[in-house]
Amino acid sequence: MMAVAAVCIRNLLFSPRMVLANFRYFLCVWMLLSGCVACVAQTPEEAVRGLARRIAEMRELPEKVSLEWVNISSLPEAESIVLRAGFVKELERRVVTAEEPAIAALQVSVRETPTNFLLVARMVMNGGEQVRMAELPRVGFLPVMATGRGLRLAKQLLWQQTETILDTGEFSGTPGSSPNIFLLRPDALAIYREADERFIEIQELPFPGYKYVSRDLRGELHQGKDGAIAVALPGLNCVARGPAEEGGRWTMPCAAGNGVKSNASPVTTSSMTGAKRGSDVDPQQVATLRSNCDANGWRLLSAGSDWTQPDRLLLVNTEAKREESVASLDFAGPLRRLTGGEDGKSALAVVFNLTSGSYEVYRITMVCGR
Repeated sequence: MMAVAAVCIRNLLFSPRMVLANFRYFLCVWMLLSGCVACVAQTPEEAVRGLARRIAEMRELPEKVSLEWVNISSLPEAESIVLRAGFVKELERRVVTAEEPAIAALQVSVRETPTNFLLVARMVMNGGEQVRMAELPRVGFLPVMATGRGLRLAKQLLWQQTETILDTGEFSGTPGSSPNIFLLRPDALAIYREADERFIEIQELPFPGYKYVSRDLRGELHQGKDGAIAVALPGLNCVARGPAEEGGRWTMPCAAGNGVKSNASPVTTSSMTGAKRGSDVDPQQVATLRSNCDANGWRLLSAGSDWTQPDRLLLVNTEAKREESVASLDFAGPLRRLTGGEDGKSALAVVFNLTSGSYEVYRITMVCGR
């Protein structure tokens, strides 16, 4: 490369007439420019391996580390899994990794900007935090990023737990208040608030004297016009009301009832090991969205049909068929529940991650442009 550059420069300095007339000059410039681009550009796989090497070169790095990898971007989960595998393979050449809670934790998150995906690695050592980053240009993923009409879908991981999540919702408890995140479990309703990219627990409301006995993993949350949150479980109905004043406590009286009255096809416990979903368009896996991108109405639909397989979320015009989706998001497991937000511009999705065996809650939004 340096020899090619030297020839080009020599021609420029000593033979300007020859430069203008000789085709070899243009060939030299083309080789020089294309070679420089090749030197700078990196594939996503090369970028993650480089990040792993830089982490391994940290001073005073422990001999063993545990890895926490999370994708909170719109990058398809299948691509995130591939990146993680390449990262782990390179890291394990220099560092021992193990799933032990007592050893140092290396946290790697996949984030994004309008032009790039970002890998942000954080690790606390000797009381201080070490941070390493790598940029992955979006163009490196264009063949697998489903886009159309200048629209795409973005996902943000909000919550992850091993306990079952039946339903979720983002509601304002009282008029004018900030929205809270509600997680419905078989044993309680948990209320959280998002602050500084973290969830802060506001209150947990258990179901006293109630035992969740059902083959169907069903449960629903709905907000009434008065701001109260209606909770429906098999054989139990509750109403959660926000505090009357700042700093007060939520209340939730319950009574025996007919339970969940949804027309949605039930999700059985056995379906986690092999059964298929019932309806082709299950109401539990449909939400409507509107955006500032255009004046059209949009639907979010689950593309999966088997609870044992990874799922895909499709963006479809309200007047179009499922096959005419214009954007999509991949997940590492089946989509269990999909709920539209209060503002109509976002939705919450509950996913069962087949790899980790945990339940995850994502916020889904539409993004204008590629």
